[in-house]
Amino acid sequence: MADRNYASSVLSLHFNWILDETGLKKGPHGQPRTLYSLRHSSITFRLLYGQGIDLLTLARNARTSIGMINSHYASTVTGEQNIGMLQSRRSRITS
Repeated sequence: MADRNYASSVLSLHFNWILDETGLKKGPHGQPRTLYSLRHSSITFRLLYGQGIDLLTLARNARTSIGMINSHYASTVTGEQNIGMLQSRRSRITS
């Protein structure tokens, strides 16, 4: 556990240094960016650009609920942003 805590603190130190150097310590709405912010970004980007991933798979992979994804992470995604996914068809997997 000590190694994990040490690795987390080193990663956090480097992440904060990069944010300071790039002037990105705060997000577009003034909220501070943290390592946890990367989780929000990765889930939101997967919603926007994930080629046909369904919410159940995303929720299980992120160890959260579909409700949490809908209420928290998908709040910045509009239906029009994924219109291509709605109008596309899934390809069949052949063996």
